[in-house]
Amino acid sequence: MIHKIIPASVRMRLRNKIREAALSGTNLPLSAVKYIPYKHETSSYFLPKKPHNGREVYQPGLPIPPKELWLGYGRTKEEYLVSGEVHVRCMLETISTSDFSLNSGDRILDFGCGSGRMIRHLKSESETCEIWGADINANFVYWCQQYLEPPFHFATTTTIPHLPFKDGYFKLVYAGSVFTHIDDLADAWLLELCRVLSPEGRLYITIHDNHTMELLDTVYTDTWLSKLIKSDSFYTASRRNMGKIALGRDANSQVFYDVAYFTTMSSCLLDVISITPEAYDYQTAVLLKPRSKS
Repeated sequence: MIHKIIPASVRMRLRNKIREAALSGTNLPLSAVKYIPYKHETSSYFLPKKPHNGREVYQPGLPIPPKELWLGYGRTKEEYLVSGEVHVRCMLETISTSDFSLNSGDRILDFGCGSGRMIRHLKSESETCEIWGADINANFVYWCQQYLEPPFHFATTTTIPHLPFKDGYFKLVYAGSVFTHIDDLADAWLLELCRVLSPEGRLYITIHDNHTMELLDTVYTDTWLSKLIKSDSFYTASRRNMGKIALGRDANSQVFYDVAYFTTMSSCLLDVISITPEAYDYQTAVLLKPRSKS
């Protein structure tokens, strides 16, 4: 009944006041704590029934997103496409050495899919496998749904450790440069990814580790991340004795691990199969599988 008594404009102001009170002492909007809304600067939005025509098609026969959705991967379309292809090829090669193969009917999850930079290079696998992409940024997800679905499927998820899939749903889950931005909930997300992974499945995660730090000190000194950490006194003081360092909070964080600390953190439910430095530019890939219950 209250919606009939209080005018809509007043209800809107009340909701805003409640949000402000809930976030007192923070510098993030309420929605950013959970996910990044589509066109979050507007109060309304529109999606067409069909995607706009005229987008160019690139290898492997799929449209490419606008540059503002590239997340800095490449300065040109060619660099953007090659980066995704290289990272997928390295992942598949690493997984193939672990007595693992994908069969018809298997399912794959790109956890933190962005605008599909990696998932697009699994197009051949999509002919026999069900492949999903999930991301907290609805701008990415809606673009992917308009232009990459089919052959793939996409869903907007949240920073809360829960995924809308059944237990054991996926045979392969991969997360490229996602745990590099999870500060406090990494343990909970490992548990959740393990939940949706089948008993014979594989989990492929890239992280910033000790070797990453060395590369940022030497090979990648011109990158924005190298410049950021060199100017951060907290990082400089903590790096020599770290298990984990989180610079910044929530999805804006840059997280670094001692690789032994990360594998120990994972060991409750997962066994480490391999550790591959420089599998994702300066990031290290950790390949895991569910621990046997016997």
